[in-house]
Amino acid sequence: MTTTRTIRTRGLEVFLREAGQDRPGEDPVVLLHGFPQTSHMWRHQLPVLGERFRVYAPDTRGYGGTEKPRIRVTRDLLARDVVDLLDALGIERARLVGHDWGGIIAAATALKHPDRVSRLALIDTLVSVWITWGIHGYWFKCEPEAERFFEAHHRAFIRSVFAGEPTPYGGPPESPWAGVEGSEGSAALDGFDPTRFWSAEDVAHYEQAFSDPGAWFHAVEYYRHALPFHVARPDPEATGGMSFEYRTSRDVAAMWKHEGLLFSHPEWASEFMVFAPEDWPLRYAGPTLYLFSPFLVPQAFEDGRLPPDDYIPTGNPYADSFAHHFPDLRTRGALCGHFIPEEAPERTNEVLLSFLTGTI
Repeated sequence: MTTTRTIRTRGLEVFLREAGQDRPGEDPVVLLHGFPQTSHMWRHQLPVLGERFRVYAPDTRGYGGTEKPRIRVTRDLLARDVVDLLDALGIERARLVGHDWGGIIAAATALKHPDRVSRLALIDTLVSVWITWGIHGYWFKCEPEAERFFEAHHRAFIRSVFAGEPTPYGGPPESPWAGVEGSEGSAALDGFDPTRFWSAEDVAHYEQAFSDPGAWFHAVEYYRHALPFHVARPDPEATGGMSFEYRTSRDVAAMWKHEGLLFSHPEWASEFMVFAPEDWPLRYAGPTLYLFSPFLVPQAFEDGRLPPDDYIPTGNPYADSFAHHFPDLRTRGALCGHFIPEEAPERTNEVLLSFLTGTI
């Protein structure tokens, strides 16, 4: 059974879903959700993992039922939120799982506070390098366009993603979210049927949660300030063998608004932006899992088949970043879209149970 409560940490009031019984001597599991969701996204995992572990799934800062203080957000702050939650729960070490933005937070926590993480599972996420095809990462730097978009279209945005409804907005330059101007949402364009994975109740939950202006503020903050883009250059004299050149939010917004749009900007075509240069020299030595979809590692899925177990992503700076930061890496694929825990819950549960119990 899954229960909920609100807990006060050192710096935040956190809404928490819980499952399973306390197991002395067993590190509990903490599940961190992605954008634009809440801890509700773990509804298929909580009861299954709860049969084996004590499991906690918080709404992260600014989302769902968790507090929404209007302050600048950084990855250091988000990682600190996780540590503060562990402290408030009396947990010394946890098995940490994160999807999408939850994975970015989980990776930052493991790299910066490795003594608090016994195992790390990352699901369709990033560590230190942004993907060029994630064009929303560039769009979020545009001020005030991003703020105005969510003010006008927050409900339509959620219903497009999770219900496949037509959008009242177009694609670039207005937003990165519609496939082409005047079209249906990108999920529908792909022949994807969201109603297979999200019920009307699920959509209503995400719609209500994202109707709070505080959630829009934090969505923008996460992408705009917690992901500062840098161009990386090999430099044998620099720590970690790389030097980094910062691109301000205004610089990146200018890329989005470039004549011919982002796609004609030379740095978009040639550079994978590094958003965590301070973490480039860091490694997390503990057991690490990466569960990925064709959306983030398309080269691994030849002829639409699952890649072999422990396929190591490579071939571009994003893919290479996993082996770079996690020397004890094992991987699995999932034949679905980006929202793996909701689109492929059986595969997610199978892989997580095997990893978290030490089978893989």
